[in-house]
This record gives sequence, C-alpha cells and structure tokens, in this order.
Amino acid sequence: NKFSGREEIMEPGKLVWLTNEETGELIDYFGAAEFLMGGDEPLSEDMLEEMREAAKMLVINLKPRYMFKPVGLSLGQGGISAEFSAGRSLMLSGKSIQEHLFGAGEAVAGCLTIGEGADHLISMLQHDGYMLKALFADALANAAVERLRVKLEQDVKETLGVSVGWLFGIGYGDLPLDLQRDFLSCMGAEEELGITATEKMILCPSKSVTGFLNLKIEEGEVKEACNGRCSRCSRRETCHIFGGKP
Repeated sequence: NKFSGREEIMEPGKLVWLTNEETGELIDYFGAAEFLMGGDEPLSEDMLEEMREAAKMLVINLKPRYMFKPVGLSLGQGGISAEFSAGRSLMLSGKSIQEHLFGAGEAVAGCLTIGEGADHLISMLQHDGYMLKALFADALANAAVERLRVKLEQDVKETLGVSVGWLFGIGYGDLPLDLQRDFLSCMGAEEELGITATEKMILCPSKSVTGFLNLKIEEGEVKEACNGRCSRCSRRETCHIFGGKP
C-alpha cells in the first residue's frame, strides 16, 4: 500500500488555501496568451498592457484553494469503484478513466478552485463594456487554474512521497459528468472549498477542477506523453481521451 503509515497526514484529507504571495505566482501571461491565440502569434504591446491591467484586477479577486486525499480502487460491475472512506464510494464508468488509472489499486482524488471572485470580475467587465479586459481576465483565470493544478500535483508528490500523473477531470472523455455532485459530496468540497455543482453539473465557481490523479507505481507506467494540459497539446485532435484515434 503506497499510503500505509500516512493516514495521520491524509485523513480526512489535505486542505490548502494559498497565501497572497502564492496567489500572485498563479498569474501566467504566456499561458493566458496560449489560451487566447494558441501561442502562434505574439501579442501587441497595446494588448499586453490591457492584459497587465486585467491581471492587476484579477489577482486581488482570487482566492485559490485545493484539497486532495488518497482513495482505494477496486474493479466492480460497470467500472472502477473509488472508496473515499468507510461507506463512501463512487463508481467510475468508462474506458477513459480505466486507462488513466492503469489498474492501480489506489489513486488520489483532488479538487481545486481559484474562487468566485474571478467569475464576478469577468461578469462585471463584460457588463460594463470592457470586453477586451474581460477576455484577458478569462484567459488569465484559465491559466491560473492550470498553475494551481500543477501546484496541487506537486503537493501530492511531496506530501505522500509518491509519483503521480495528472488530474483527470470529472467529465473528461467518457467519464460521466453527472458524477460531479457525488464526487464533491465524497470529498466534502462544498464545506471545505465552497465548490458546488448546478443541476447541469456545471461547477461553481466555474474556474474549478475535480478529478483523479493516477499513481506512478513503476518507472514508465504513467504515460509521460500526456500531462493533461490539453490546450497546449499538439495531439489533442487525435487524443483517445477526447474521442479521436491514438
């Protein structure tokens, strides 16, 4: 058991709220430009100035936080059963999640958000007619989510002393999106992080991610060719997770 002896660290899970200094480190101009333009063309100086102004507004509205915990896995009828605690489990159906977890007996469940302030800022800028700033704020918020996900993944490695892959989100591939509310309930994410899901299973705050990290049990077992950063991946159109052919 990769997690034996670590129950005192991870029961019922690790919860982290970023400091102001750490929050500032989530601002990623290059990442935001990639979300906007695919990284093919540089932004003009005027556009960069608009993005800098949007970043100043965004960073004071961010409240980044995340949590994670190890879960036990077993193969059952209809998919993989993920056990969060005694009597609390979730059935994960679909080939995508099975391929991601690679038959390991354990995984790490995680969720993160940069907070509702980003949604409010983007909505306010749009309402007031500052459409370009709203566009930049949205791209910067998306890039901040990516950086926060990297921070979560690194924290898992350091806290648990294991190597992990990447955070496979609820709703990715053929993993049903309608698991969202049950996942949040199993994690206690509404109480701890303030993350909820609408009837259509859309996360609130919208700049949030939930899912599972796969364990790297032996060298090379995790598919290093995929790091979950789909917006930056040249193979996205043919990716087996998103319905294409590998």
